[in-house]
Amino acid sequence: MKSSVEELGKLKYSVTLEIPLKEIKPTYDSIYRQLKNTRLNGFRPGKHPKGWLDKRFLPAMQKEAVDRVIPEYMENALNEHSLRPVTMPVVQKIDFDRRSPLSATLHFEIAPQLQSIDYKKIQLERKELEEVSESDVSEELESIIQREEVLAPKEGKNVIVEKSDWVLINYEGTIEGEEFTDSKGNDIQFKIGTPELAEFHDCLLGMAPGAEKEEEIELPERFAKNEGKKAKFKIQLVQISIVKRPELDFEFFKKYGVESENELKEKVADSITSRKKAERQSEYRIAVRSQLSDLYDEFELPQELIDSEQKRIQQELEKISAEKELTEEEKEKKKQEGFDNAKTDLRMKFILDSINEHEELKFDENEAAREFVGLAQITGQSPDELIQSPFGRDMYQRIVIRKQGDATLDRVVARVFGDPIEEKNSESYEHVHDENCDHDH
Repeated sequence: MKSSVEELGKLKYSVTLEIPLKEIKPTYDSIYRQLKNTRLNGFRPGKHPKGWLDKRFLPAMQKEAVDRVIPEYMENALNEHSLRPVTMPVVQKIDFDRRSPLSATLHFEIAPQLQSIDYKKIQLERKELEEVSESDVSEELESIIQREEVLAPKEGKNVIVEKSDWVLINYEGTIEGEEFTDSKGNDIQFKIGTPELAEFHDCLLGMAPGAEKEEEIELPERFAKNEGKKAKFKIQLVQISIVKRPELDFEFFKKYGVESENELKEKVADSITSRKKAERQSEYRIAVRSQLSDLYDEFELPQELIDSEQKRIQQELEKISAEKELTEEEKEKKKQEGFDNAKTDLRMKFILDSINEHEELKFDENEAAREFVGLAQITGQSPDELIQSPFGRDMYQRIVIRKQGDATLDRVVARVFGDPIEEKNSESYEHVHDENCDHDH
C-alpha cells in the first residue's frame, strides 16, 4: 500500500491511499463470488441478467471498502505519517474496479500540537491529611449499624403507641360527609415524632394494635385546596413496630469481612482515610485544572468538533424553547454561553490530551470497566446488555474520558509535588463486551 498526506489548512489533512491490485484482489473476488451465489427471482441459481453482476459489484464493493478495507489501511497510513485524527475520517473519493487497484481519499482533522507543560508555574500547596479520630470511627460505625437495622413488631404486655414507634395504619376521611383528594390511605407506615403525616401522631399515641377511632383533624398543607379545613377521619391501627438493632456477633462481622469489633473499627478507619485522601486529591485536581488553561497560549480547535458542539447546543436550546418561552435576547445569551463553555471544554480536553501524550501515560481501563459494571448492576442490566445500547456506549465513553482526565491531573499533581511516579501496566484489562466483539460472549 502507498499513502500520501496533504495539509489542507489549520488542523485539516487529507490522506490518499493506493491499494495494489494484488492486495485488494482477494476482496474483489470474495464479493464477486457472493454476488454470483445470490438468488434472483425469475432466474436459475447462478444465472443473472447480462451486466447485473458488474452493476451490483460496484455498490457492494464500495460498502465493503468503506466498512472494512479502508479503515484497516487508513490506520496503517496514519501510523506511518504520525497523524492522530480527532474527527472521523470521511471518504471524499474512491476509485476501483475488479481489474484495477483501489484508491481512496479521506479528509479529517487532527489535535492541536501543544508544548510540554512547565510544572514549576503551577501553584499548589500540599496539605497534611487529618488523622482519623475515634469520633470519626464511632460515627461511621453507627451509620453501618443503622443500615443493618430492621423493623420488628413491638412485643410485651399492654403494647401501645409511644413516641419513636413505627405505626402501620389505614384511614379514610370526609369533609361534611364527602370524600376528598387523598382522603384514603391503606398500609401507610411512618414514625411517630417525625414530620411525616404529623397530623395523625397525637391521636395515635396510646392506641393498641387493632384499635380503631374517629378523630376530627385540621388538614395540613399537603391537602392543597383543602388545607385548614376540618375533616373527620376513621383510623385503624394495624401494627406497631420498633427498630431492632443488629447484634454485633459472628454473622455481623462475617458480612463485613472481619472477625471482631476492633477489626471492624480498623477497617472503618482505613476506609475513612481512603475517603479523605480521595477528597484531598480531588481538591488538588480542581486547583490544577483552574490554572492549566492560563499556561497555554490560544490555539486552534478542530472546526468539525466546534460545529458539532454548536449543533448540539442549538438542539438543546430548541428543546428548552419548546418547553419554556424565551425572548430572543435570552436565546442569544444562552446560545453564546453554551458556545463559550463548549470551546472551554474542548480547549481543556486538548490540554489534558497533550499532557497525557508528553507524559506517555498508560491508562488502566480496568478502572473504567469496574465502574461501568457497577452502574450496570444499579440499572439491573448486565454489562454486556448495557454496552450494546447507545446510552450504555455513551456512558462507558464518558467514564473513560473522566477517568483519563483524572489520571492526567493526578500526574500533574505528582510532578508539581515531586512525588515518585508509579507506572501502570495497561496491556490487559477487564473487557466490557459490545456488538463489535470478535470473540464469543
